[in-house]
Amino acid sequence: MKNLMNKRGFTLIEVVIVAVIIGIILTIAIPRFGKVMTRLKMKTSGRDIISQLRLARSYAVSQKKPFGVYFDIENNQYVLFEDVVNLSSKTYDYGDSTIKTLTLPGDINFSYSSFNNDVVIFKANGSTSSSGSVDLYSEEVYDYLMIDVLASTGRVRMYKSGY
Repeated sequence: MKNLMNKRGFTLIEVVIVAVIIGIILTIAIPRFGKVMTRLKMKTSGRDIISQLRLARSYAVSQKKPFGVYFDIENNQYVLFEDVVNLSSKTYDYGDSTIKTLTLPGDINFSYSSFNNDVVIFKANGSTSSSGSVDLYSEEVYDYLMIDVLASTGRVRMYKSGY
């Protein structure tokens, strides 16, 4: 009979110890992973808003017509539109040509908009109706992002807000 002690493998105790160690590591890592994912969603949402603002500016310059983005703070939505109704009011009105309506992910919210009537309108020369910003936040990670628009040039930028 061959020596059974020379067989290679893992004992049940070794497997259990490895499973416990993996469980402890996962218990520590999963909450952090959730926060990382929320921060990534927040940055992605900010970049999406910047894309829509830059698209509105591009449309305004190329078509020589006013285009804008309306921030619906209550419903966490933003609307890319062509301003065709009541041009002097610089608002998003019933009858304006809606191009796209987008909604923020569930755990990301608008906290504040400093734009008049929560609207930024881009003119044919690329400038905007007014300077301002819109803030995003997440209660899950207690983090804020600010998207800022400069009126004279239409420049759009995002940075972490210092609340």
